[in-house]
Amino acid sequence: MKIVQFGLCFGPNLGDGVISDCIAHGVTTKEPDATVTHVDLSARQSRGDVVIPNRKAILAILDRLPRVVRQSLTKWKLTRLMQSVNAQWEKAVDVDLAVIGGGQLFADANLNFPIKVANAAQILSQKKTPTVIYAVGVSSNWSKQGADLFQSLQKTDLRMIDVRDDGFAQSWRDQMPENLKPEITYDPGLLAASCYGEVATKPKFVGLCITDFGTLTHHADGNVAGQLTGAVEFYAGIVSASIASGYSVALFSNGAAEDAALLQKVVNDPSIRGLEDVIVPKQPTTPRELAHVIAGCSAVIAHRLHACIVAYSYQRPVVGLGWDSKLQSFFTLANMLTSFSDAPNLDAAEIVGMVTATLEDGVSTKDHARMLGGAWDGVDRLLSHAKGSGAE
Repeated sequence: MKIVQFGLCFGPNLGDGVISDCIAHGVTTKEPDATVTHVDLSARQSRGDVVIPNRKAILAILDRLPRVVRQSLTKWKLTRLMQSVNAQWEKAVDVDLAVIGGGQLFADANLNFPIKVANAAQILSQKKTPTVIYAVGVSSNWSKQGADLFQSLQKTDLRMIDVRDDGFAQSWRDQMPENLKPEITYDPGLLAASCYGEVATKPKFVGLCITDFGTLTHHADGNVAGQLTGAVEFYAGIVSASIASGYSVALFSNGAAEDAALLQKVVNDPSIRGLEDVIVPKQPTTPRELAHVIAGCSAVIAHRLHACIVAYSYQRPVVGLGWDSKLQSFFTLANMLTSFSDAPNLDAAEIVGMVTATLEDGVSTKDHARMLGGAWDGVDRLLSHAKGSGAE
């Protein structure tokens, strides 16, 4: 059985790579003879590729332009980019099943994902490749042009639509009414511990995942936790409060350049510089390395969804800092809302209080088994739609 996954496999945010790895792990665990190849929707060929230099600055400029101008510029740039990979994508879809997912792929920020998904849909339609949409997030912000582009999926041999929660399902139904009805599946990142294995060292640090506030604000659909405090002050405050409460702290990021740059500013902040109870592990450059950094922590504090999901997979207590409905949705599904906040004035003392509470409570074994079971069920459902699976 041959499967191709369209996602953000080689993106700078290693959480997207975790998704791709876990999809492949889930498939090959269930079907050991299966092969899974990955196609990056942003046309990256390998990890570390930069297809749009100075991305943060470009996004900042786009945000200041009228919507029609933003969409025109994005369409011009991405149409050329897609043309450069079409021949490669046409070869890649000669398989038993194409998977579009997971991740927040059905969002419309200046037509970015609509253009990329529509390009994949056109090729899949031409090749008549069985197609599933799997474990995706769906925003409610589609423009008319974006919705028209996403509608091109209706021309494919679309066999399944799996989204990650009820809110995403409603967003899909509202914006894509003439299609298969979406089902709910849990994020494949929940399979991270199974995919990457345990770490040898005993967890002893509270892991603090550093994320650029500008990136969060650009993509946010609600409050960014702590946004009323400057990013460096916010994270340095968490470090100081954690140490005052007797914890050692490990600082890491999910890999994006802007996150790494902020991490260095936090490390150099005078309030925490040189403190013995602060460590900065070698920063991860692969999804596996990210997973092992997280697994080496006794608890994790993060805005990044997949830092939270990987920690949960390893049964590490986690505190979620909100900025997007997908984060709150995960904590709701896992019955962990007491460990989540999206308060813009959230302060360090409150966060450390949540860390202490979640360390005392631990991760519910029952809920953990339910969440992982749901992720494995999604893999079974995905495989049932491949050619030759016996379930057509």
